[in-house]
Amino acid sequence: MKNKIWLFVFLSFSALGQGKIKAIGIVQVSVGNVRSEPAQSAEMSTQVLMGTPVKLLEKAVGKNWYWVQMPDEYRGWIEGGAITRMDSLEFKQYKNQGPELIFTHFQGNIYNHASEKSEIVSELVWLDRLIGLKKNYGFWEVILPTGEKGFVREEDVQIYRDWLFSNSEPTKNRILQAAHGLLGIPYLWGGTSVKGMDCSGFTKTVFQANGWVLPRDASQQAKEGILIDSTRNWANLAVGDLLFFGEKRSDGSYKVVHVGLWEGNQAYLHASERTRRASMDPNAKEFDAYNLNRYLFTKRIQAPVNQVKSLAKTP
Repeated sequence: MKNKIWLFVFLSFSALGQGKIKAIGIVQVSVGNVRSEPAQSAEMSTQVLMGTPVKLLEKAVGKNWYWVQMPDEYRGWIEGGAITRMDSLEFKQYKNQGPELIFTHFQGNIYNHASEKSEIVSELVWLDRLIGLKKNYGFWEVILPTGEKGFVREEDVQIYRDWLFSNSEPTKNRILQAAHGLLGIPYLWGGTSVKGMDCSGFTKTVFQANGWVLPRDASQQAKEGILIDSTRNWANLAVGDLLFFGEKRSDGSYKVVHVGLWEGNQAYLHASERTRRASMDPNAKEFDAYNLNRYLFTKRIQAPVNQVKSLAKTP
């Protein structure tokens, strides 16, 4: 029996060393929906964008669903049709075909030919990532994880490394630019894309557009950064600070259920019904008495520490 166990371990490690185990999934659709259970009817817990590699941890019995871990370490179930499975060698070969590109417009398409009049291969959303092959008359020829090729307008993408270099750390102007660009997007539980987003999906996306990866949920984001305020002293807050809302318990603990992003002038931006502005000023048209009453504290994310990561250090 011991010999059989050792043989299994040896073969497993041998296969891993040769890149034979398809333990990597590359998202091949514009937005992959991740759910709490392996079924389309299950609650959506988050989303993951095209080109993102995820770890395949388990396959559902009798179903084409995979339990995956994303670069931010969040886990959930994704349908097999949303990913291309690869082993380590295939993943390396895929990445080495050309420079990685990031889609910098909110929505667009991959075309069958270098023309916007040609057939659409796939849609794209903001921050999707692709592998570029070569430039062709104002277009980038790209390849999807499936091996399918197409063309994206050159003006709609940027080389990912160049984009990372110019967005390596959040600044006041870039935070506001990203946040304002997301105004009006409908609320979607579990959403983290321009197709729809929840409160923590909004703040996560704003920071992702600035090169940092925040934890997925509001309760997780509340554990990061440094405490700026817990007494409603709005003068202490700066653009980009995260405001947390919820329930204060009698024992001094709290339950975080909502998050917003400070805009300045006693206003903050958050996803509630849609991504919109709210105010702490009772005289303002956008005064939000409900959230003022359940305000807990404000945190400032100053550097990629703990669960906050730099995109440059994620796959």
